[in-house]
Amino acid sequence: MNRHVSHLVAACLAGGAALLIATAAGAQTRGSMGNWRQTHRSSADRDTRYGSPQSFAFEARFGPYSPEVDEEFSGAGPYQATFGDDQQFYFGMELDWLPLRIPYVGLIGPGLGWGYTSRSAGAFEAGSAVRTQEQTSLTIMPMHLSAVLRADELMRRTGVPIVPYAKLGLGMGLWYSVSGPRTANVEGVRGEGISWGTHLALGAMLALNWLDRRASSQLDETTGINHTYLFGEWMYANLDGLGSSPQMHVGTSTWVLGLALDM
Repeated sequence: MNRHVSHLVAACLAGGAALLIATAAGAQTRGSMGNWRQTHRSSADRDTRYGSPQSFAFEARFGPYSPEVDEEFSGAGPYQATFGDDQQFYFGMELDWLPLRIPYVGLIGPGLGWGYTSRSAGAFEAGSAVRTQEQTSLTIMPMHLSAVLRADELMRRTGVPIVPYAKLGLGMGLWYSVSGPRTANVEGVRGEGISWGTHLALGAMLALNWLDRRASSQLDETTGINHTYLFGEWMYANLDGLGSSPQMHVGTSTWVLGLALDM
């Protein structure tokens, strides 16, 4: 990586989970006291079956990426002319801090994401369609700060290992183009910039703890990881400048797959 690649660091403070304490008031019969104990035990089992308190989630994500650079042009634009129709490979990471629980819904909090994708092809000779041995490339790092809602109450209450989720927030794409050993320069304009926009994602996670509950419990005790998930997500990074001065459209609409951990 060269000097154009920036590092994205997020620091979050973990929040603690509240413990609900139920008390019985007044004189009760032996049967009603037994029912209270049974109800209390059932509630406690539901709250503790998932191990240690969870406040963070980490994701590793992968998928295709086709930047919308050419949507401003009619017909074939500069991106397609240079790199063709094939999609780029995208990978990313995300850290969510989920300190709040909405009753009967799930966890909510901020999420910070970073991604990377790059595409290279032979550069054209000046004024012709003949490619040279020199390579030209476009690198994009899409990032976002979003509100994350993870609806895990269904799993907690029924044991069904499916967790739907949604994300909505502000997106940013850091991009640069390199021709040969240096940053591309067209008529004195360097091929680099930042494009702002919005970020939207909808997806679902499949919890894997049911495959081996004993191993999952041991993992929680030793590392604090509550759950391991496989997930699929539709992601829309609409990085078009938010209607401000012209910015290169480096966002995309795509599907991603990945692995997530609760901590």
